[in-house]
Amino acid sequence: TSTMSRTIITHGSTQMMVLSMLLFGGPTLHYFAVALTIGILFGIYSSVFVAAAIAMWLGVKREDLVKAGITKEQDPNDPNAGAVV
Repeated sequence: TSTMSRTIITHGSTQMMVLSMLLFGGPTLHYFAVALTIGILFGIYSSVFVAAAIAMWLGVKREDLVKAGITKEQDPNDPNAGAVV
C-alpha cells in the first residue's frame, strides 16, 4: 500500500543522508551518525511491524481509515459546486 512505500522512501532517503554524514563527516560526526542510523532502524521496525500489530489488536479495519463520501445534494447554482477540499 501507499503507507508502506511512503515509509520505505522516507526512511531510505533519510538513511542516505545519515550514511553520507558517516562517510564524509569525519570523526566529529561519526558517533552521531551511528546513533541516527540505529534510531532510523528502530523507527522502521516500529512503523512497519509494531504499529500494524497494535492496529490489528485494536480491531482497526481499512474501512475505518477511509473517509466516507459526502452525500450532500449538489446545487448547480452554488459557486463552490464540484470543489474538492
